[in-house]
Order: sequence, then C-alpha cells, then structure tokens
Amino acid sequence: MKNTESPIVGMIIGLILPIISLAIMLPIITYSKGYESVGECIRQFQSFGILYKIVSLCLMPSAGLFFWWMHRGRVNMARGVLSVCLLYGVAILVMYFI
Repeated sequence: MKNTESPIVGMIIGLILPIISLAIMLPIITYSKGYESVGECIRQFQSFGILYKIVSLCLMPSAGLFFWWMHRGRVNMARGVLSVCLLYGVAILVMYFI
C-alpha cells in the first residue's frame, strides 16, 4: 500500500468533492433561474423542500470516484470515500426531516 493509498486520503477527497460540486452547481442554478444571489436561491430551495435533493446530487461525483477507484484496485481509498458518502447521507436524512 502506498502512502497516498489510505482511507484517510479517500475521506479527505470525499469531504471536499461534494462541496466543490455544490459550489459549481449553485451559481449555475442561481443565475439560470434568475435569482439575485446564491443565498436567495438556497432559501427558495429550502422553502420548496428540495434543498436535500440538490445536496444529494452533489454526491454523484463522489460515487463515481468510488466506483473508479474500485475498478482500479484502490480499495482503501474507495472505502474512505464511501464512509464519507454515508455520513453525507445521514446529513441529508436530517435535512429531509427538518
């Protein structure tokens, strides 16, 4: 096992990747729908009850990375990404019920 092939590295990447994808997706949605700011867009999504769906979509790149690493034989890194995806899943469930 290489130094870079550890579950901790997978966890760090798994934490950062959904945040980056959300940071890319929210401005695109905000300005394509005509909202004035990202904060207004988030408040609207929360009032419509779809904010948890947007956050769920941001986990797709992490899932893709998990499957890619499993295919390449980097099981430990894939394990780290999967564990963080499960934590995000719990957070999404909390958002759904709030």
